[in-house]
Amino acid sequence: GKPLKRCSGFWIDWDEESKTRTALTTAHLIRTKTSPTNNIWSGGEEYASHANVTVHLLDGTSTEGQLLYHQPHYDVAFVRVRVDKPVQLPSVNEEVKLVQDFFRLGRDNMLDLRITYGRAVYQNPNTYQRSHNMYFDCAGPVIDLEGKVVGMSNVSSRRTFIPSSILLRCLDLWKKYEYKYIPRPQLGMTFKAIKLLEPAHVDKIWRMCNIDDGLVVQEVSKGSHAEKFGIQIGDIIERCNGECVSTTVELENMLMSICKCSSDDLNGLNVEVNVSVGVFHTLKKHRTVGELAADVSDLGEVIIA
Repeated sequence: GKPLKRCSGFWIDWDEESKTRTALTTAHLIRTKTSPTNNIWSGGEEYASHANVTVHLLDGTSTEGQLLYHQPHYDVAFVRVRVDKPVQLPSVNEEVKLVQDFFRLGRDNMLDLRITYGRAVYQNPNTYQRSHNMYFDCAGPVIDLEGKVVGMSNVSSRRTFIPSSILLRCLDLWKKYEYKYIPRPQLGMTFKAIKLLEPAHVDKIWRMCNIDDGLVVQEVSKGSHAEKFGIQIGDIIERCNGECVSTTVELENMLMSICKCSSDDLNGLNVEVNVSVGVFHTLKKHRTVGELAADVSDLGEVIIA
């Protein structure tokens, strides 16, 4: 068939008994169609879940890989490869600090190493991006100056990477649910962090609401639990499960922790979970704290306008 994409990845597991390695890469590898509206939250993406995967090894050989699972929302995929030799797994630094120096690693068609220097920064996502990405000011692993993995470059969105905290939670959830899925509570909203807005906008929110931290609601999906809860565009999410939330990456980590701590098998993902939220309603100028129901899914979240 026709080749789809070529992406880098890195090893995350070695099984001595079966002589297999597992690699983590991006689900962009098997994406056959992007959103027709260029808004990733509007849906329409398609993936070839049964695609044949060829893995090019550093010794110059190639072998067939088995696509185990892909999660379109977090844009990750797991590939198993049969090899005879064990592999040294990379060390991972879970905490990515603001303006931290790092190197982005990748390989060209000749498998020659390509290195890009950059620094980690926070930005509010646009319509092309999900909420769990961080950004760099300069496809493959992202490492710090000590050689530890701090993320994975996101080839589907330029100048972004998935931080290691998200990658580790994806791996933990995939293992917890017997390598079947990576669940995520869908809130039915998109957000922008107050502290990442233009200074004039931050000042206006502080003057009008006396709030300088939290997430401003940008969209509310029609018919969603959030809409029924009374959340409107412009409202501010101040707390999630009792903790202050400042960035969309923090929110995603909190949502994944809810599934990780759940004792339920999620009933094949056909389940709801309750997320405690603290909301400041900007029009009514009052706060609400309550339980917001969220549908659990491993699909890319779609916001219905």
